[in-house]
Amino acid sequence: MPDLVTLPIPPEAVFVEPDEKGTTVLRLSNEIGNRANGPLEVFPGPASVDCDGDSDSTNDRDASQRIFADTNGSGGYEAGLDAVDSERAFGCMRYHAAHNHWHVLDIARYELRREDSGKLVAHSRKVGFCFTDTRVAFPSAFTPPAGTYPIGSAKPIGCDATSTQGISAGWADLYAFSLPGQQLRVDGLARGKYCLSSYADPLDLIDELSEDNNMRRVRLSLRPRKLRVRRLPGACPI
Repeated sequence: MPDLVTLPIPPEAVFVEPDEKGTTVLRLSNEIGNRANGPLEVFPGPASVDCDGDSDSTNDRDASQRIFADTNGSGGYEAGLDAVDSERAFGCMRYHAAHNHWHVLDIARYELRREDSGKLVAHSRKVGFCFTDTRVAFPSAFTPPAGTYPIGSAKPIGCDATSTQGISAGWADLYAFSLPGQQLRVDGLARGKYCLSSYADPLDLIDELSEDNNMRRVRLSLRPRKLRVRRLPGACPI
């Protein structure tokens, strides 16, 4: 199985600015890595059953996860040698117009809380991803050098309605701050210290080795009116 982890946010990937409507937002990049020796691999069903509940049967598909057996006993996944162990339905894939490709829904969530009180002051809707191999994060003997799930590739791998998606063993998928959905509204918040949390697979939809390492927190000093944010050392107390 895979093991999803949320990777640290680089300092330059968190900043405050007005969005296209003039609303002050905190923008952030988010990166989900696969620290296991098995891939995350998901694929859509052949037809829509309106799994997103919007009464439109053209914009979604049931999502299933494929898990591989260690057929040859090597300790990790090897393409062409290890057979499929199981396939299970787990959620929904939906067309994302702003990104112009298909996402697996409910794969990330962002929260901002006051450090002193723990009060939730901003949060994202659950964020969808098209899973792809962006970079090697945890190299091992079972990490494919070129990646198995590149974005924009030809079928059957890619981000369209019929494509298989995934994150290879040792690889990570980066969603940059410039993409739609990678922001929290912070206009009206007081100057102060905050804790920013990012959750991978917040609903535990994906079968993986551990559910205890999916969240990452960072301390911030935030001044929304001045469009300023600064990373702070140390761990969040909440």
